[in-house]
Amino acid sequence: MSNQPTSPLRLFYSYCHKDERLRSSLETALALLKKNGLIKDWSDHNILPGQRISEAIKKEMGQADIFAFLFSQNFIASEECTKEWERAKKLPTNGGVRFRVPVILSPCAWRDVLGDDDDVKALPTDGKPVSSYADQATAWQEVYEGIKVITTEIRKNFAVKTDFMRNVKQTELLSQNYIDLDDIFVFLTLSLFRPGTSSSSQLIEERVTNAQQLLSVGSCLIHGDDMSGKTALARHLFVRLVDDLKPVLFVDLKEVRGLPSDQVFREIYRQEFNGDYALWKEQSDKTIVLDNLTSAPNAIKFVMFAAKMFDRVIVTLGSDVYSSFFRDDVRMAGFKIMTMEPMTHGQQESLIRKRLSLMGHASVKDGFVDQVEDRVNAIINKSIVPRYPFYVLSVIQTYEGFMPNDLSITSYGHCYYVWILARLIKAGIAKRDEDINVCLNFAEHLAFRIYQCKEMNGKAFTRIEFDEFVKEYRDSYIMRESILNRLMDREYGILSDDGCFRVPYMHYFFLGLFLSKAGEQQNGVVERLCDRSYIAANHLTLLFVIHHATSDDVLDTVLVMTMCALGSVEPATLSSEETARFGEIVAGLTNRLLPNEKVPEERKKERKLRDVGEHAVVDEVEGVEDEDGPVAAVNDAYRILRNNRILGEVLRNKYGKLRKERVEEIVETVADGGLRLANWVLRDEDEIAGLAQYVKARNPKASVEQVKLILRFLAFVWTMENVENVVGSVSHPEIREVVRDVVHKRNSPAYDIVGYFSALDSSEELTEATSKYLEALLKRHADPFVRSVLSMRTQHYMNTHRSRASVEQKVCSLLNVPYRHRLGRKG
Repeated sequence: MSNQPTSPLRLFYSYCHKDERLRSSLETALALLKKNGLIKDWSDHNILPGQRISEAIKKEMGQADIFAFLFSQNFIASEECTKEWERAKKLPTNGGVRFRVPVILSPCAWRDVLGDDDDVKALPTDGKPVSSYADQATAWQEVYEGIKVITTEIRKNFAVKTDFMRNVKQTELLSQNYIDLDDIFVFLTLSLFRPGTSSSSQLIEERVTNAQQLLSVGSCLIHGDDMSGKTALARHLFVRLVDDLKPVLFVDLKEVRGLPSDQVFREIYRQEFNGDYALWKEQSDKTIVLDNLTSAPNAIKFVMFAAKMFDRVIVTLGSDVYSSFFRDDVRMAGFKIMTMEPMTHGQQESLIRKRLSLMGHASVKDGFVDQVEDRVNAIINKSIVPRYPFYVLSVIQTYEGFMPNDLSITSYGHCYYVWILARLIKAGIAKRDEDINVCLNFAEHLAFRIYQCKEMNGKAFTRIEFDEFVKEYRDSYIMRESILNRLMDREYGILSDDGCFRVPYMHYFFLGLFLSKAGEQQNGVVERLCDRSYIAANHLTLLFVIHHATSDDVLDTVLVMTMCALGSVEPATLSSEETARFGEIVAGLTNRLLPNEKVPEERKKERKLRDVGEHAVVDEVEGVEDEDGPVAAVNDAYRILRNNRILGEVLRNKYGKLRKERVEEIVETVADGGLRLANWVLRDEDEIAGLAQYVKARNPKASVEQVKLILRFLAFVWTMENVENVVGSVSHPEIREVVRDVVHKRNSPAYDIVGYFSALDSSEELTEATSKYLEALLKRHADPFVRSVLSMRTQHYMNTHRSRASVEQKVCSLLNVPYRHRLGRKG
C-alpha cells in the first residue's frame, strides 16, 4: 500500500497546562508521523490572539480523528480536561471512527475516570505511566507505535459517511413519515440489447432482473424515460455495493462542474467516505455509478475519465438524451446498452405491499391489495402514464391522507395535478400561486390549441404552430419569458422542443381542465367528444373533463349515450334459455380442484397473465368514423366499453358527492350496457349454426359440430368478458350496498352474477357473509351455467386470496369441491 496519504488525520491534544513539558515531549515523539503527512496535530497553542477559546476547542474536537488525552493527577483535577473527555465520547462519527487514546503521564486514577463502561486501551503499553520508565524515550516510542497503528487503521476504514448515505436513501415521496429507499425499492426489469447495424436491428439479448445480474454485466449505459426510476436504481446499486463492502463512488453528473481529474474524484470520495483516498484507490473491482448523464461536453468527458480509473462504470441517462447524442457514439463501444422497462404487475404488487406496510398495515389482506391495485390500474395505463414506481407510489399516497384541499377535483385528477406540480417546481417555477396559475392557464390554452390543430383541422402540431400560439397568447395574457423557458426545461419541463406535452397525461389533464369550464365553444367540443367517445383519445379526454367538472352536464351526456348505444339489443339476462348453448363448455369446468401452490404463487401467475394481456395489444383498438350500417354498431360497442370506464371512475371518485339514486342510475347504466354487449354477438343458436356452415365451407376438414363448439366457446368467453368488465366498473367497497339494491331490483341471473362477483372483488377476504351470499344464490339458481360460473369465480378467488380455513371449508362444501389446506393460507 502507498505510504503517501491523501490528507493527514487530525490529532487533538487534551492536557493540563501544568503538564506542558510532557505534552511537548509527546509532540516531539510524533514528529515523524507529522512529517510523513499522516497526522496534523492541534493544541490550544494554535489558538490565535482574540479568538474565542471555547469555540476554537469545540470546533477542533469536532474535526478530530484522534484524541490524545494526557492523563495525570493534574488532568483529573482539571474540570475542563475531564469535560473534554466526556465531550469526545459523545461526538458523532458520521460512519467513521474516532480514537480516544489515554496517554498516562504519571500515576493517577485514570481508570476511575474512564469507568467500567468505557474500556479504552491506554498508552504506553498496558497503561504504564511514562514517568515510571527508567528511560522515558522507550515510553514515548511505545506511544508513537500505538498512534501509528491507529493512523493506519483509520486510513483503511473506508466506511461510508452516515450523512451521505442518508441523503442517498432519502426519497422525495410525500409521507407522514420518513421513507427509506430500501423500504420501497423494487428492481425493475432491464433489457440488455445486442448491438445491430441500426437501431431497428437491435435485439434484446437478455433481461436483467436483479442487482447481481446487473453488476455482472460490467460497464453499461442504462437509459429510461422520465420518472422511470433511473436515479432510484443508481442509488440502490450504490447502497448494495456499500453493504457488500465493495469500493464504489456515486456521482450525480448534473452537479459536477469543470473538467474531470483525480483531484475531483478525491473530493467526491471525501464527501462520501471516511478513510484515505490513496489507499482506497488501490483496491480492485472498483465501481462508479454516474447518474444523469447529459449532453454537456464535460459530462461525457467525466464518463471517459472514470472508465480509465474504475473497473466498472454504470451510467444512467434519459432515453431522449441517449437517442439524440449517444446511440451512435463510438466512445460508448465498451458499454453494454440497457433500457428500463415499465413495472410488471408482479413488481407493482410487491411495491404496493411495501408501501402499505409503511402506512401501518402490518398484515395486508390480499383483497385490500387488489383494491389498491384497482385504483392504480385505473390511473396508470400505457395510453396515459407508464407503469413506473413514482406514479404508482403517488397514487397510493391518496390512502395516507394526501388529498386536495380543492374538493372540486377528484382524487383521480389530484394524482395528475401532483405530478405536474412536482415537475413545475423542479423546473424552477416558484412555489407561488401566481406563478403556478400562469403555468396552468398557459398549459390549458395550449392543450386546446393542440386539440384544434390535430383533431379538428387534421394537422400536425409543429414548432411553427407553437410559436404562433405563444405570440397570440401573449397578446391576451401576461407571461414572462423566464416562465416559458422553465416550462420547456430539457429535464423537468412539461413541454418538449416542438411545444407538445412531454407525457400524454399532461395533454389530457389540461385539455380536460380547459373543456370543463363553461363556454359555448367548449360545450360544443365536449358534445362532439361524447358523441365520438368510441375513439380512445376522446374517451381519455372525457375522463379528465368529468374529473375537473363542477356540474353533472357531461356525466348526463355520457349516461344518455351509453343507454342509447346498441339500443336494439336487450341486455342479457343469462337465463337458462340464453345460456343453454354453453352447457358442453361449462360442464368440464365446474369441478376444477384447488391447486397445491401457495396463494402468493397463484397471484404471481395471475399477474404474469395480466402482463401478457397488456403486451398482446400494441395500441388501443379504435372505433371507425362512420355513422351507418354495421360499422355504427361496432362504434356503439366501443362507446359502451369506454363510457363504462368513465362511469366506473365516477363511481370510484365521486360517489360521495352524488345522491344514492344517482349512483344507482350509473350502476344500472353500466350493467345494462355491458350486458347488451354480452348479448350482441352470437345471440342465438341459429346465428351460431349459420356461422358454423360458413366456417365449414372455408375449412372442409372441420366438422360442423366442431365449429359450433368453438363458436359457442367464443360466445361464452365474450359473455364472461363483458360481465367482468361490468364488475370491474362497479366493484368499489363504498358502493357495495347500492350495487346490492340494484341487483335486487333487476332480479335476473345476470345481475345476480354481477352482484356476487362485485361482492367478491370489493372484499378483503372470504367471510361468513360471503359464504351465506353464495349459499343463497346456489339455492336460487338451478341453471348449470349460473352454478358453474359462481363456482369457478369463487375458486379463483380462493386461489389468489388468503382467508380463514373455516370459511374456505364451508365454501368448498357448498361448491362440492375438495378442500385442500395449503401453506400461506390463514389458519
